[in-house]
Amino acid sequence: MHSKLQFRGRSWPTWLAVAGLVCVGTNAAFGEVIQKSFATIANPAFFLHSHTGTITVKVWDQNQVEIKCDRASDGMDVILVGNEEKVTVETHPKRQNLSPQEARVDLEIRVPRQALVNVVSQQGTITVEDLEGGVTIEGGGNSVTLSRVRGDITVRTVEGPIQIRSSEGHIEAASVSGNLSFAQVNASKFSASTNSGAIRYQGDFGLGGTYQLHSYSSPIEIQATPRASFDVDARSIQGAIENRLPLPSGPPAAAGLQSRRTGRSVQGRVSTGKSTVQITSYSGTIRLSGGR
Repeated sequence: MHSKLQFRGRSWPTWLAVAGLVCVGTNAAFGEVIQKSFATIANPAFFLHSHTGTITVKVWDQNQVEIKCDRASDGMDVILVGNEEKVTVETHPKRQNLSPQEARVDLEIRVPRQALVNVVSQQGTITVEDLEGGVTIEGGGNSVTLSRVRGDITVRTVEGPIQIRSSEGHIEAASVSGNLSFAQVNASKFSASTNSGAIRYQGDFGLGGTYQLHSYSSPIEIQATPRASFDVDARSIQGAIENRLPLPSGPPAAAGLQSRRTGRSVQGRVSTGKSTVQITSYSGTIRLSGGR
């Protein structure tokens, strides 16, 4: 697999020659917690590709990436490659047919506050806190939690739940069947979509952004805070809409937007309509409340 990886136009062996490689699966004693640090710039790129296990990414005010690794068995290699601009961590099975427990590698990462973080994983939990660079996560059955993250945020899972709280920026979250939960999330551009997982948003739709929430068959629940200000357009083709937002009966002043309620459509303005909120579902129930 290593021969297929490319870094900035170089083949894997060439990259290793210029950056150095640490393979902690072969030489480290089983049960030993491996710790490795790389001196970096203030905003390095960090890449992690993991099979299964707990992944925790936290920040510190040091120009350094630190990796702590705890393997559940000696059946996994952990390969660390890094220089001042980029650090890469990969876990690889040393033999076929490892059980999920044997393949587990728990990783605790510290990165500079402005780092760009990219994580790909199949199973386990992923937690990212206090990052001010950007984060991209691709998961399978992973449970993903982001807290106090600012910047570009992209999270996708197959069936794992996604929770984002106290964060802001350009935010995209999608899952095939995982639940999506957002609390105090303010975005310049926001997208949340799932086929069969529920979506729940609690907050004020800040930053004057565009918010799009979509599900196919699952419920979408919106709980707006009293200071929320947004135009809302909610539509469900076959599902119900339960509206408790304080929408005016007539058109908002100087807006030309009619407040309209039908069995499967709600449009109107909350406060001054600073942000735009578009909610769509094929057969899921849409519940709107708060904003008073």
